[in-house]
Amino acid sequence: MNTSEIPWIGASLGSFAGLTLEQGMELYLRLADDFNLSAVEIRLEREEGRPSMWSWEVDKKIADFLAKFEVKGAHLPFIYLNLISPNPGIREESRKQLKSAIAKASELNVDYAVMHATGTAYGLTLEQQTAAWTEVIAELADHAEKHSITLAVENGDSLADLKRLAGIVRATGSKYLKLTLDAGHAYTRTLPHLSTYPVKALTLRVLDMTFMPMVIKEYLPFAAYGSLKNFVNIEYELISAVHVHDFDGKRAHVAIGDGKMNFSFLSALRERGFQGPLILEAEFHDHYQDFKKNYERLQHFYAGNKG
Repeated sequence: MNTSEIPWIGASLGSFAGLTLEQGMELYLRLADDFNLSAVEIRLEREEGRPSMWSWEVDKKIADFLAKFEVKGAHLPFIYLNLISPNPGIREESRKQLKSAIAKASELNVDYAVMHATGTAYGLTLEQQTAAWTEVIAELADHAEKHSITLAVENGDSLADLKRLAGIVRATGSKYLKLTLDAGHAYTRTLPHLSTYPVKALTLRVLDMTFMPMVIKEYLPFAAYGSLKNFVNIEYELISAVHVHDFDGKRAHVAIGDGKMNFSFLSALRERGFQGPLILEAEFHDHYQDFKKNYERLQHFYAGNKG
């Protein structure tokens, strides 16, 4: 299969474990030449052992690196934040951090900025939590519009459920608000607390890790749609970018094909003429070879092949 059949393909720079930012950029440029990569996603949150940076650390080297790619994304900070904290100081600082990173991403001519719905506010009902997330996402979408950049909310954390996330994106109604479909997160079952349904929760966890993965759809983030492929077909217009990695029942971000996911959603994207980037987000330890393996398997599944 020719790479031109996938409109935009790339990887998260943060996936190259153990490299410095400079080493990561150098390797990525080599991969871009060897595999004709047209997209890249950077991380604006410094993490130990990953090629990443804080937004205020962005310099000309990073700008020059990004300028070499047709489609560029920036993953906004999320690990240390709480966007809906009842503590107003923490809540406002968290939003300030994201707004600053969105502005920096815009300065770098990045096409989209990925955010996680990170944060908790204990004691709120599900409806109250949804209202809180709708409010903060609308606020950040307005900020993104001012900077002419798409804000793409990733399914995960407090908004792992795809139906709930899609509803918030639709309700906000901003053309600058989309979602980033993270395939591995979409297969990570969100279970109730063990004390609520202990037998059911434990049974599902065991099944996900053994020979019957994902047979029971209950509590899977795409359950309301029946399959991730159905989600793509129904909510296609909301998807701005796709993170591609596998899930083995215990861990996400494993190599494509090494887990238990059904990758038919990729051919659904192809059939719908998806024009956003497909970003590899498995963990690359044997950097070049791990990337190559995931790249080849991505194309295999994108073409509609099975197994």
